[in-house]
Amino acid sequence: MLYGDQRWIDIRDVDKENTIVVCPIASLEQHGHHLPLLTDTYLVTGIAEGVHEQLGDKIALTPTLWLGASDHHLDFPGTVTVTNSVYGEMIKNMLRSFVRAGFKRIFFLNGHGGNLTPGGNAVTEMVNSCPDCDEALVTIASYWLIAKPVMGAEQHGMASQQLSHAAEYETSMMLHFRGDLVHMDQARGHPPVIDTPFFSSENLGRVGFASRFCRESPTGALGQPEQATAEKGESLVNAIVQEVCAFVEDFASWDFLPVLKGD
Repeated sequence: MLYGDQRWIDIRDVDKENTIVVCPIASLEQHGHHLPLLTDTYLVTGIAEGVHEQLGDKIALTPTLWLGASDHHLDFPGTVTVTNSVYGEMIKNMLRSFVRAGFKRIFFLNGHGGNLTPGGNAVTEMVNSCPDCDEALVTIASYWLIAKPVMGAEQHGMASQQLSHAAEYETSMMLHFRGDLVHMDQARGHPPVIDTPFFSSENLGRVGFASRFCRESPTGALGQPEQATAEKGESLVNAIVQEVCAFVEDFASWDFLPVLKGD
């Protein structure tokens, strides 16, 4: 079910305890010399639409929220962003709207790394402060973490270790979804500026580290985007969609949590 195509009376009559709201969230930000600003939005939307094709009316798929928390990309022209605090309020108000409509299972499907901290904080605060949210099942997760077991480099012929910003994985998926917008002749990444056993600016690591993206890459891209192909992208997308579908089906089986108090 496409959420935005319904009338309010259709939403009123939906089985809200069992229909899962799937809300893709993304960004409008720089993605190097070779990818469009809407890359994250195209990718998470394509994945969400693939999930909808398989699960149909088991989910209520909302339009993708294209505005994200991307302040760390503002040094590159074209990026449009809100601060983390404003982004958190956006997520809170979207969640408030879903639970006010009566939905009990809400899944924010994330497609931009910068959204996860403010989005996760917002969901946590709402569950802790709003009884209706506390009674619902609410989750926020990035597609690359849900699908991590099926995104190994060897599974898709990747030269790169894992997904990173505007690198081989994202470029391959964009070649699959919107190859007309990809400028492969200008694809230039950058090696990690920090690369230790504890943290890599390309592959992250065991500690967190905050920096503006202009200190990580002169082009705005990381890794080896020149290694990307549409075939790799199709293989990745198919695997990701299947794993996200598996999560949604699992999420649908979760019991609502009773209040457990000690004697």
